[in-house]
Amino acid sequence: MLALVLHLLTAPVAYPPELRSVPTTKKVVSIAVNVVWGTEFVPPIVQALTSQGDKATFFLGGTWAERNPAQARQIHDAGMEIGSHGDRHRHVGSLGVAENEQEITRASERIKAATGVAPTLYAPAYGELSQAVHLAAQRQGVRVVMWSIDTIDWRKSHTPDVIAQRVLSRLQPGAIVLMHPTDRTATALPGLLKELHRRGYRVVGVQELLDTAGRGAPVTEQGGMQEQRVG
Repeated sequence: MLALVLHLLTAPVAYPPELRSVPTTKKVVSIAVNVVWGTEFVPPIVQALTSQGDKATFFLGGTWAERNPAQARQIHDAGMEIGSHGDRHRHVGSLGVAENEQEITRASERIKAATGVAPTLYAPAYGELSQAVHLAAQRQGVRVVMWSIDTIDWRKSHTPDVIAQRVLSRLQPGAIVLMHPTDRTATALPGLLKELHRRGYRVVGVQELLDTAGRGAPVTEQGGMQEQRVG
C-alpha cells in the first residue's frame, strides 16, 4: 500500500493536450488572431472576414482589451469568437502555476468587461507551454489552443503573398491558422479567403471547428513551435 501511495504522489501528472488542429475529413479550418498590438489593423481584418461570411477566433490580451474596449466589443459584435491571450503578454513558460492563473483570470475579467464574454479558449503568449501553463489552464477551466499553420506574419519580410502561400501549402481539414494584426495580414486575407472558398473550405472560429468535427481528440503533432514567437 505504501508503495502505491508513493507512486501516486511521484507519478507525472497528465494534463489535457493543447489543441493544434482537429481531426476531420470536412473542409473546415479556423483562423486564430492573437491581439496585443497592431490595433489599427484589426478593423480591416474583421471587415475582410465579415464581408465574405467568415469567422475567426480573436485571442485578446487582457490589458489590450482594457485599453481598447470599444474595438474589443466591435470584434465580438461582428460575430467573431473571443478567446484569451493572457493578461500582460508575459513569458508564461517561465512562470509558476499561481502567476499563470493570474494571467488567465485577470485577462478573463478585463475581456469580459470589454466584450461581455468570459473566454473559454486560451492561447498562451509567445506560444509557450509548460506544466504550470497546463495546470493553470486546467484549474481555470480554459482550453489551451495553439496552431498547425503559422503564417509568421509578424516578420516584416513576409509579404502578403508569402503569408497566403504558407497557409495554402500546408492546408488540410481541421487546421488552425495563426495570424496577427499586421498590414501584410490585412492585405493578404481577402484573397486568401477567396482561395479557401474556391477550394471548398469554410472558415470558422475554433470552437465551431471543434463542434463541426464532433469534438474529436486533438492532434498534437509538432507545429510552429520551432519559430521564435513575438505574439
